[in-house]
Amino acid sequence: MDLVDKRILFALLKDARTPQRQIASSIGISAQTLNYRMGKMLEEGIIKNFVVMESPFLTGKVEGFAAFVSDREFSGKPRTRIKCLEKITLYGFEGENEADVNVQISKAAEELGNPVMKYFPKFISYNQNSRAIDREIINQLRKDPRANLSDIAKQINAPLMRVKWRYNIMKKNNLLNVTVKVDLSKTDVVLFSIFCGYNEDIRKTLLESTIFSITDAKYGVFICFTENTVKAKDIINKVRTMEEASEVMVIYDYDFFSG
Repeated sequence: MDLVDKRILFALLKDARTPQRQIASSIGISAQTLNYRMGKMLEEGIIKNFVVMESPFLTGKVEGFAAFVSDREFSGKPRTRIKCLEKITLYGFEGENEADVNVQISKAAEELGNPVMKYFPKFISYNQNSRAIDREIINQLRKDPRANLSDIAKQINAPLMRVKWRYNIMKKNNLLNVTVKVDLSKTDVVLFSIFCGYNEDIRKTLLESTIFSITDAKYGVFICFTENTVKAKDIINKVRTMEEASEVMVIYDYDFFSG
């Protein structure tokens, strides 16, 4: 795997619906070369599949995250599972309210021990009047995560401008995203998580490398991508100059089960 492949993976991890011509242009290759390389990574199982990530807020639910130190794996059904080499696994849960999510975290604690960290992201308000068309858009994306919005508009018999508007609203508010599941054992990229207090300086420092983040009023978890350990070390050192107590974990596997 060379630098070009790694940069393709990074772009797809951040937003797998980014137009291929845009990805190709940002990397400095032709669209044909990008298409070939993506096809090769799919064929070799480096890219396992495309994943639609839907926020529970879209259905009026809430979400919460908890990190556990354990060799075991939770037998329940979380929304998110991020496994780190340091025996820490971060799980995401959804429920009707915060109390419901806490019940699920307690069930996980019965198997894995008490969580070492808990996060409840700030609730994102959502226009319930648009739920029907948003649900139709999401259902079409589940059939083909990289489908053109024009094709989706035809499938659901809706004006293209309205479909674009609703999709962009969901994406802008972190309510919907499409990413890829990568078999990290077949790559030499570095995927790592930083557990730290949340502040704007840290967010800005990690912005260029972050593919997924979980934050509440006080704390944050940033899932980051780098091409090699040298770059990872540089990023980590910058964060630790702002917060010495930040924890860094190397990720070796992850799953998103939403929907």
